[in-house]
Amino acid sequence: MGKQDLLVRGIFSTLQDELDSPQIGGNLLIDNLKTTLAIHLLRKYCTIKPKVSSYTGGLSLVKLEEIKEYINEHLDRDLKLVELAAIAQISPYHFLRLFKQSIGLTPHQYILQRRIDRAKFFLQHSELGIAEIAAKTGFCDQSHLTQCFKRLVGITPNQFPRR
Repeated sequence: MGKQDLLVRGIFSTLQDELDSPQIGGNLLIDNLKTTLAIHLLRKYCTIKPKVSSYTGGLSLVKLEEIKEYINEHLDRDLKLVELAAIAQISPYHFLRLFKQSIGLTPHQYILQRRIDRAKFFLQHSELGIAEIAAKTGFCDQSHLTQCFKRLVGITPNQFPRR
């Protein structure tokens, strides 16, 4: 890089602005800026042609189990596609395709199903209220849990048999 790259400078400036004063959609903007930066650097400064990997047959069983375990341990958090893809060490785009190919569900559908399963467990084996269960299973609030639960299970959490 013999001279200053204005695009790189602009991306870093925008990233700094987002980190200093987060706004709605900030995470999405930051992810897209990082992708834009990576593509720009590869196109403009890479001297070796990147090797394109072939992804077929889904995720390896070891990676799939590692990802499932990570999801189960972090159900109470806002899980991001990019962090799951990082565990598999592939791009989010390829991760999404391979995950669905491996288990027949998108990561979002799988996480939602696991959250509902965990909510059922809490309903049957604890005295927690629905709002507490929602918080422990990664739902925004009780209403969000009730809506998803009704859609997937066919009844509301209040109608679900408790111990």
